[in-house]
Amino acid sequence: MKQSIICICMGLGIVALLASCSKQNIPEPLNFKELNPIVGSEEYYAALRAYKKSDHAVCFGWWGRSGVKDFPPDMAFRYEGLPDSMDIVSLWGGIPFPGTPVWDEMQSVRKRKGTKFVWCMFGSGTEQLLRKNFPQLAQRDLLAAIDSLAISMNDTIKKYQIDGFDLDYEPNFGDPSIFGDQNSNGSVTNDPHTQRLFKALSQYMGPMSGTDNILMIDGQFDRGIEPYVNYLAQQAYGSTTAAQLQSRLNTYGGGVLPAKKFIVTENMQQYGPSGTSFVYNGTNVGSVLGMAYWNATQGRKGGFGAYIIETDALSNPTQGYYYYLRRGIQIQNPVPY
Repeated sequence: MKQSIICICMGLGIVALLASCSKQNIPEPLNFKELNPIVGSEEYYAALRAYKKSDHAVCFGWWGRSGVKDFPPDMAFRYEGLPDSMDIVSLWGGIPFPGTPVWDEMQSVRKRKGTKFVWCMFGSGTEQLLRKNFPQLAQRDLLAAIDSLAISMNDTIKKYQIDGFDLDYEPNFGDPSIFGDQNSNGSVTNDPHTQRLFKALSQYMGPMSGTDNILMIDGQFDRGIEPYVNYLAQQAYGSTTAAQLQSRLNTYGGGVLPAKKFIVTENMQQYGPSGTSFVYNGTNVGSVLGMAYWNATQGRKGGFGAYIIETDALSNPTQGYYYYLRRGIQIQNPVPY
């Protein structure tokens, strides 16, 4: 559930060819704008961080390029290339290792721009971690083992200096782990193991922790964890109308989730950077922007976003990186970033 850059490469090749044919020797490396971040003033970044801390609808995305070990050739696929006003990035491609240049760049983006990066795991991966780290305790007292797992997960988050946790929760879509009620046959569960995990994690992240760290769930939802989570990122893939988005909230929110905790997301990997057809005020704006325009009948939504957001990185290169995500951010919260 959860495409090459020909023009740039050709351009680099032509420059290299011309340079090799020239009789001049150039001691400094050539500079290409694609290889350098756009750096704003200190005032710009201060205003950006303040915006991120304000009460607003967020931009969220799963990023498949997050775990690269070396810098890619285009800034669009680096941490610095992400939209400045993007709020939360789920590290779908993995977490960079501390002390590496890639990790250093992630930390720079965190501190200067206020972007939050969260660790993402399936329920099955979370259970595997539990049984690997606490095998005997898990057999003897599973709930106590979950409490210990929460402590170790928080230690990992502190070690990698990231901003929280995102559980990919899909018990009715093929995830057979203990984190999910397999017999619920619905979109919302009542699972004691999931509830115990989120209650334990809520000491370190989420709205009850007294910290700025994020605790969220994506896919399905469990009614019992509502007090502990900042957001449910619902995989509203292929939604074509506002009515369908409203139905998603009513169904997956379980009647307890406030609209301000509900993020709607599109699958860019499947439907492309603009998403599928979505008519807003008589115009087909595409589902990504349709999700940005939409708000629930209960009030403002929590935000919008997408899966595999790098699909949008070079979708409209003449307009900069991440064209649709940046347009969506402006639609939700018109700001000069």
